[in-house]
Amino acid sequence: MSSLNVISADLLFALAGTKALSQDLYSDVLADFEGELKASLDNDADDALLCMLANEGDVAMLLIDWDGRVHRNDEALLKLRAMWKSSFDANAKILVPVLSEHISQNSLGVAGIKWTKSPSRAT
Repeated sequence: MSSLNVISADLLFALAGTKALSQDLYSDVLADFEGELKASLDNDADDALLCMLANEGDVAMLLIDWDGRVHRNDEALLKLRAMWKSSFDANAKILVPVLSEHISQNSLGVAGIKWTKSPSRAT
């Protein structure tokens, strides 16, 4: 298993788009958990669910959005970027340590996502 720092770097590179997401890792591991993760989102009060996995330099990603659609790898990354728009980098910096910790303990990196209203700006 990779160190926490290596896992974090791999996740950050994948989220930045500088590291390709692995279809093999997705097919071999994450695909088996789609149903369970979708059920988890249905049971929780989250608006979306993000799952990432890093293994020996490969990274795979799954995003289930609020209406139950499953997005895989590159499609998941594009959807996440669209969902977070201006807060993508800040949210990634918050979530990567959490996901990395999960992965370093031989678990999937999973995080529920909740929407909050942006503070209104006075003009």
